[in-house]
Amino acid sequence: MYQSFEDDFDPQAGAPRLAEVRAHMVAAGLDVFLVPREDAYMGEYVPACGERLKWLTGFGGSAGIAVVMADHAALLVDGRYVLQAPQQVDTECFEIVPVMETRLQDWLNSHVLPGQTIGFDPMLRTLNQITNLQKGVTVKDITFQPAPENPLDKAWRDRPAAPCAPVTMQSDDLAGRTSLEKRQDIARLIEDRKADAFLLTQPESIAWILNIRGGDVPHTPFVLSYGLIHKDGRFDWFIDPERVSRDVLSHIGNGISLVAPQDMAGHLETLADHILLLDPATANYGFADMVGDYLNSPDLCALPKACKTEAEIHGAREAHIRDGAALCAFLHWFDQQAPKGGVSEIDAAKKLEAFRHETGQLKDLSFDTISGSGPNGAIVHYRVTETTNRTMQPGELYLVDSGGQYYDGTTDVTRTVLVGGATPPADAMAAFTRVLKGHIALACARFPKGTDGVMLDALARAPLWEAGLDFDHGTGHGVGAYLSV
Repeated sequence: MYQSFEDDFDPQAGAPRLAEVRAHMVAAGLDVFLVPREDAYMGEYVPACGERLKWLTGFGGSAGIAVVMADHAALLVDGRYVLQAPQQVDTECFEIVPVMETRLQDWLNSHVLPGQTIGFDPMLRTLNQITNLQKGVTVKDITFQPAPENPLDKAWRDRPAAPCAPVTMQSDDLAGRTSLEKRQDIARLIEDRKADAFLLTQPESIAWILNIRGGDVPHTPFVLSYGLIHKDGRFDWFIDPERVSRDVLSHIGNGISLVAPQDMAGHLETLADHILLLDPATANYGFADMVGDYLNSPDLCALPKACKTEAEIHGAREAHIRDGAALCAFLHWFDQQAPKGGVSEIDAAKKLEAFRHETGQLKDLSFDTISGSGPNGAIVHYRVTETTNRTMQPGELYLVDSGGQYYDGTTDVTRTVLVGGATPPADAMAAFTRVLKGHIALACARFPKGTDGVMLDALARAPLWEAGLDFDHGTGHGVGAYLSV
């Protein structure tokens, strides 16, 4: 099984852990410390050793940040988690703050005192995040201090080891292009910017450009590593060389140099006379010290990666047809069994996973299945556990949001169904009708080149706004080619 339903945090552990982190903050001269959900690779999915926010607070969502002070602490979450967070967190220790109503900088402006020091781990915040905070927090004489040692890491004595799963190959046939071809294209973009190299800090970009995959992160086939691509197409890959087999190196092609992660800073120092490009939106604040002078640039792999090859498009179609058949089989089973009673949220999640396994091509789930009935279905990113699990009742709504990872594609599908043949609640029918109107409006929209998603987003919400309704999260997102959701 790829999904665990065990409760893996005791909220009562929050208070002693918080006290120990505070003690280490005092020793480091920090009045405030930021604990984000992200790890050093800025990903939504992190390995066990990167679950700092969960270790401290118990919150298991995919986005959020805690602020720890001497006499107060807060957990800021977006609209997906305003119902989930209070169920997982000791609210005697942490104030739950909806970030849509109170931004991090606003909370800090309301609580930080003049002259205090705000500490952060420079490898867990991007350059843009810190720059924006420095501009937005206007309390007099405060200091933003990169912490040489993370106070939380010093308190987390049984922290799991870093992942070291083998690096695997994504065939050129599935990718549609070789790594060398991709590197040559990116090299031309570097030359166009009159630079010498670009520092890649996103695991999905490295997976794409090298045609490799891995198992460092749950449900997402990432290899957690960094890379530097030069203007001649050479690639310095910062990864433990023992993880990369000769077959993988041969598959990637010529021009690859393996550099151990602990040697990364020294390696970058040797390039002091080079012009390096860095994406301040995704690169850690700590990289600024490593590379010295740099030029801002968006991730040069982002747009080429988004423009799928014919092979990737074909793979996506095949994966979705295969996955769709498994989902149809599940919905038929659900329609037959759930109205009889006795089907729990965990039962349904396991059954859907079993149908995907029957395809014979499932590599993993693409995320933990969101399987919520009745009130649990209102928790946008609900994760069912043995404690929260409930048996579905006829007449209730059931939300299932799930996906699969296959060699040729990644899927993510959400369905909301009625348990049994009862008449749906009137307010549910009204809301669903308005959502359908928004869906049609968005699907039928014609718009000029250069229109962005934020502008189109209003078309999806307008029918809901007419009734004073809204949804407190994004409208949509993409899926990778056997990569991330």
